[in-house]
Amino acid sequence: MNIDWLSTWSLIRISGFLAYFLFTLSIAAGLMNRLSLFKKQKPLMLELHKLSGWIGMLTVVFHATLLLVDSYMPYTIFEILIPFSSENDPFFSGLGTISFYFFLVTLGTSDFFIKALGRTLWKKIHFLVIPAWILMVLHGIIIGTDSAQPWAAFIYGSGTVLVIMLLVFRYVEGLLESTGNNKRKIVKKTP
Repeated sequence: MNIDWLSTWSLIRISGFLAYFLFTLSIAAGLMNRLSLFKKQKPLMLELHKLSGWIGMLTVVFHATLLLVDSYMPYTIFEILIPFSSENDPFFSGLGTISFYFFLVTLGTSDFFIKALGRTLWKKIHFLVIPAWILMVLHGIIIGTDSAQPWAAFIYGSGTVLVIMLLVFRYVEGLLESTGNNKRKIVKKTP
């Protein structure tokens, strides 16, 4: 029986893809939560958004912890926590570290400091999730040893298309809402 998929190296790769999936799901659910099409599923989307975000964060911590104990290319705690300090591909390893910090700030402020920050500041901080996600995608595609595989390209490509489509839908819906609100204001002012 071959259990190579339980090796540290395999678990590092699996946890990286799982984190990508969970954070993509979290962002997608967060964007769908704001779309009128999913108005009836709002509580479900919000719960999915939060749960997949936190499980994604735990998966990243697992991913980084495995890098500490990997025998092929071990990282030090310093290389994991300090961006661009890694011996292995310092730039793209650093993007992964920065992505982790952006996700951590986003999750932490959302669940623990939203009232103290106020909704306006919290919302600005919450938008860090998009650069965090982009940095994570770049980190995975460039450093990931499976990135050249067709299945990996499909996973990265489909997640990217999904997030971009939802961002565009949200942006267009926001424009339509503001246009509708402006028309209503004009109509109310007319005698």
